[in-house]
Amino acid sequence: MSDADESLELRLARQARDEAAADRKDAEKDLAEAQYLRAQAARDRAEIAEIERAVGRREEALRAAGEPDFIRREQEATAKLEQARDLLSRYDNDKHGAAIALQQINEREAAAARRA
Repeated sequence: MSDADESLELRLARQARDEAAADRKDAEKDLAEAQYLRAQAARDRAEIAEIERAVGRREEALRAAGEPDFIRREQEATAKLEQARDLLSRYDNDKHGAAIALQQINEREAAAARRA
């Protein structure tokens, strides 16, 4: 082997080594990023699981405190309030009609009194 062949082989070997080192550096960077993302995902899953447990505890506490009964009573009260508003509206209409009728009666009686 000549020195030229050796130096060509040596240059190619060094170039391959440098490329391998760069690839290794990129791979280590990718690995670190993947590990970070996996840790983030694990933390997110743990947080979601804790939130789901908290929601379950809250729902159970609301059931134990009678929330379904409360909601039912609130709906009944809303319906009764609507009935009361309707009744009051009809009362106001009837009262207005009665006032008009009384005014007409008064006018007829006054007209009859003037004629007599």
